[in-house]
Amino acid sequence: MLYQELYFKYSLKRYLLKIEIMELTGKCKEDFENAISYTLVQSGMIKQVDEFYMFPSSMQYGVYVDFFDSVGIYISIEPYQDYDSDIQFWCFNIKGFNIIELNTRNEARTEAIKKANEIYNLK
Repeated sequence: MLYQELYFKYSLKRYLLKIEIMELTGKCKEDFENAISYTLVQSGMIKQVDEFYMFPSSMQYGVYVDFFDSVGIYISIEPYQDYDSDIQFWCFNIKGFNIIELNTRNEARTEAIKKANEIYNLK
């Protein structure tokens, strides 16, 4: 199957399943893609940068975290238990910025990457 067909099928699957995409913008995206081009493409793990976006979101998240660690933006995601109501939420912390009450780990990952992207682009 051609790369373009795979990419289209994967994009369509994400759209139909309403999977929120962790997407970088601006200078952050440019620097990130340069970094993965150097590490993943040069090592032979992928042939071109666009292939990275076909990875499952949990794999993308790990690469994003490594990138943000390398530029001094540390992401922490943890469960949060409200013992008064026995409700568990997910929260994330980046440079003292906290978000609490996200329903799933994936929501917390997506929101954390959005916030890290925003912080990076404001540097």
